[in-house]
Amino acid sequence: MSMKNNLFAYLQKHHIHIDRHILSYMMCVVIAAILWFLNALNKEYTSEITYPVKYTDFPKGKYLVSTLPKSISLEIKATGFSLLRYRISTSFLPITLDVNGYSNHLLEKNNILEYTLQLKNIKDKISNQLNSDIKLLDIKPQEIDFKFSYAVSRKVPVHPIVDYKLKKQYILKNKINVTPDSILITGPAIIVDTLKYIPTEHWNIGEIKKDISKDIQLAQIPGITNSIQDVRVTLQLERFTEAQKSVPIKVIGLPDSLTIRLFPASVDVTYDVGLSMYDRVSDKDFNFIINYKDVGKSNFLPIQVTQSPSFIKNLAFSPQKVEYILEQK
Repeated sequence: MSMKNNLFAYLQKHHIHIDRHILSYMMCVVIAAILWFLNALNKEYTSEITYPVKYTDFPKGKYLVSTLPKSISLEIKATGFSLLRYRISTSFLPITLDVNGYSNHLLEKNNILEYTLQLKNIKDKISNQLNSDIKLLDIKPQEIDFKFSYAVSRKVPVHPIVDYKLKKQYILKNKINVTPDSILITGPAIIVDTLKYIPTEHWNIGEIKKDISKDIQLAQIPGITNSIQDVRVTLQLERFTEAQKSVPIKVIGLPDSLTIRLFPASVDVTYDVGLSMYDRVSDKDFNFIINYKDVGKSNFLPIQVTQSPSFIKNLAFSPQKVEYILEQK
């Protein structure tokens, strides 16, 4: 039974009534469209297709410091059948470029190795990665710039990124401890030479009232290889107390021909200190000064703090300024 008769039988079964002449016309239109489409696919067309690029075999001992295009545009010529088949079957296969194959053309400039690859010069290599029934006409971009830096290594400190809140009446016994406190990093010189430290990943602790430790991953910096991947971060806590001292005020910049009397001649100091460090604080650990250059600006001289123990907190002192009398020797 023919397709036409089958279609009529189906329409009659489902009580669908269409004039035979109209149906015949519709069938002719469909067949003509198919034949037209097949004929069109046999013709040659010019088209532009975007391909991803895969870079392989980078030069050893060198680091890429330029940004390479992730894809290239190829202008190709092929039959409609080939274009359709190629788009469906291989649209995501990358074009592979062997970078090391061009590394002997590198030129050094300001410690940077540079090379510009003209894609027209490797047109045949790219064309060989396409189907034989596709003709490669043009490539965009026309060139790719490669820039490499020499690999260097340097030891840098580790900087912990920690958020925490101390429970009332607690203080850090020491500064946050990191083990190891420094690591060896390797990478391009233009990056390694500018790094002052390697940060850890962020550690949000919340409120704490006792010692706490954790292994924390080091932050990954693009182009940089760390000698280790994590460090031990430790916070040691202890209770603190408020302490007080009276510390003499020093004068700087005073001419030898003059003497100065201060009212008062010392400051009263208060601060918070951990119990284990309480007896280690002395008057000599503080430095409160006035500067002779401030004389004459007012009847009072401002007091500046230029030195205090690193392990104390909430330092306060009184007064903030003093009266004075200058006398000839």
